[in-house]
Amino acid sequence: MSEALLGTLLLGLLFFCFAIGLEIALSLALVGMLGLVYLKGWNVGLSVVGSIAWSNATSFNFIALPLFVFMSAVLLHSGIGKGLFTAVSKWVGFLPGGMAIASVLSCAIFAAVSGSSVATAATIGLIAIPEMQKRGYARPLIIGSLAAGGTLGILIPPSIPMIIYGVMTETSIGHLYMAGIVPGILLALLFVVYVVVYATLRPEVAPRSPDDHGALAEKIAGLREMGPVALLILVVMGSMYIGIVTPTEAAALGSLVSLMIAAWMRALSWAALKQAFYETVRTTSMVMLIIMFAAIFSHVIALIGTPRALMENIVGLDLPKWAFFVLVFAVLLAIAYALEELSVMIIILPILFPLVVAFGFDAVWFGIIMIIWLEIGFITPPVGLNLFVIQGMMPGASARDVTVGTTPFVLIMIAMVALLFVFPEIALWLPQHSMPAK
Repeated sequence: MSEALLGTLLLGLLFFCFAIGLEIALSLALVGMLGLVYLKGWNVGLSVVGSIAWSNATSFNFIALPLFVFMSAVLLHSGIGKGLFTAVSKWVGFLPGGMAIASVLSCAIFAAVSGSSVATAATIGLIAIPEMQKRGYARPLIIGSLAAGGTLGILIPPSIPMIIYGVMTETSIGHLYMAGIVPGILLALLFVVYVVVYATLRPEVAPRSPDDHGALAEKIAGLREMGPVALLILVVMGSMYIGIVTPTEAAALGSLVSLMIAAWMRALSWAALKQAFYETVRTTSMVMLIIMFAAIFSHVIALIGTPRALMENIVGLDLPKWAFFVLVFAVLLAIAYALEELSVMIIILPILFPLVVAFGFDAVWFGIIMIIWLEIGFITPPVGLNLFVIQGMMPGASARDVTVGTTPFVLIMIAMVALLFVFPEIALWLPQHSMPAK
């Protein structure tokens, strides 16, 4: 059997497994092991499977994954992040669409200690949704602002997908973290500008309330509410920025400090701690299983020579740089509407990344592009994870509410990608001028 035919059959079998509803990790394991056994025989093939799984499971950089998940879970289940929305709303509530703006900005701040899009949307949504519903905000605006704001949890560091991308492509995770800060802040500001303009043009979607104007004493009290989160941001991001810790060490430090803050505020019960540990084990196990089995599948694809053949064919087309980028991003957008994006990223990176490097794109810059693509996938039906979270807290929200609410934010994210293509320094300036440890 030719290499091209074998590669096509394996990819077809993988997507067939997805289509019939097999778990992603199980699909990758099944197809990867079949490919290895066919190429190497039973004994050697199964030996290679064990070796690849072990090397990925014991990677030092992946230690940061459960630590950042645990840090986020402690904040979520101790309730520390819940006061964030109230505090921010006292400062921006007077603006048109003030509560939606507070949702976006609260998500942006919580993102700096979360690493998870879903956790960010869930934490802020618990407080923000009742407040906006009480004021009569339109459902599409509530869904859009919270779902899109939640996606900042994976762009503003720390970010779990950035860890995965960094390990898989051997790119500095510290540089990726620094590269996500400016685009994350800029994207949050673009969301805010949209909400202000939309609420100004259509005031009925975001009715004003006398409670939206916070007194000076309330604003100062709000700053105190933000203190614990600000301290954690300073510890995690500040230590990485000046280069005294690696991202893995920052994750350990952040986990410890989050426990200390929760204990000091008497917000950490045994039940909350148990739930935080449970969530950490569940999330880490799910992600690591996908990573291990995706590595096996990627090894088979590399043995067949699919990435090399694809690179030779596409480079041979002599496409201009912009045309290649538009083609790649268009394909990624199409995938975002059909499959769960994080799993797809793990599968396609070994095939796509050599092409990106061959066309002269910066690995750190492309990492940020991939994260924004993930963000788009998180808020596009039918598999947008943030939409499941927000809709779960808003019974009765229709498919039309979701589409109308998220479409403007998706367009803003696509515009952000275009900005990054034209001005890559938006992402690359900070990592080039900071000293993150690798």
